[in-house]
Amino acid sequence: MLGELLRIRPEVLDEEGCHRYFPLENVATDIPIQETLGEDTLILLEQWASVAHLEAHLATAHMKSYQEAVSPWVEEAGIQVLNAGL
Repeated sequence: MLGELLRIRPEVLDEEGCHRYFPLENVATDIPIQETLGEDTLILLEQWASVAHLEAHLATAHMKSYQEAVSPWVEEAGIQVLNAGL
């Protein structure tokens, strides 16, 4: 699944409005408030110029192809849209 993500990453970074797009790996620590994630969890940090850019990204052919390619391994997917509030 990570290989498929890295395959489309250059195309995503070339999209209008894409500032950042990279996977993050969970690091186990002894910090008590850290949420424990499964080893099979993939976190993808994205930064877009606007929600409209994100929506356009989600409709691209390479994203549809990616979703189709990884669907056998995806049990659950979610998105959280955040604002820095600055």
